[in-house]
Order: sequence, then C-alpha cells, then structure tokens
Amino acid sequence: MDLTARHPRTGELLSTVKFMVQTLAAAGELQRELTYDGLRAAEAKGSKGGRRPAVPADKTAAVRTAYLEGRSIAALARDHEVSRGAIRTAVADLLPAQRKARREYENRVTTLVPPGP
Repeated sequence: MDLTARHPRTGELLSTVKFMVQTLAAAGELQRELTYDGLRAAEAKGSKGGRRPAVPADKTAAVRTAYLEGRSIAALARDHEVSRGAIRTAVADLLPAQRKARREYENRVTTLVPPGP
C-alpha cells in the first residue's frame, strides 16, 4: 500500500494521508501505553508476566540435585513427565556450556578489576 499520495501540481503530501498516518501512529502509541500500564499494575500486585515454568518450584530443587548427581536430562524429563527443554530450563545455569561461559566472564571481570587491599 502506497501512503505517499501527493498533490498533482504542488507535490505536497495530501492532508488525508497525513491524517491517516498520524491516526495510526497515535493508536499504536495508545496501545503501547495501555500494555505497559497493565504490566506495571500486574507487577504491583505481585504477578509476573510470562508462562509458568513446566517444572514447579517445589520440584526444581530435586531436579537440580538429581542433575548434579549425574541423572540425564532425558531421564529427569521422563520421571517428572515434562519435556527435556523444561528440564534444561530448570538446570540452565548448571549446564556445561553455561558454566564455561560464566567462568570466562568471571575471569575477564577479575582481570579488569584489580584486587582490593
């Protein structure tokens, strides 16, 4: 859709097109404001946006302990009747790639910050 309708002689944008574009922009801004207001109200009530984790909070500690003891992600997923992705989310900071990245980050930070007296 071409919104660049111009006057045939002057070449200026037609006022109806300007009005339509401004109206659509204002409607989009209003929708964003309403969305952010709703998110702030939910946060004030203590609600958190997003989907609930598939592994409940009371089972997360057990899953993490079992993973550290050597149980596979697939076995944990079968035992708790959730997907492997849900188990990976529950143990995300314990996964080898995450630990390696965290170690590298901590090494970079400690080399940038001199030790205190």
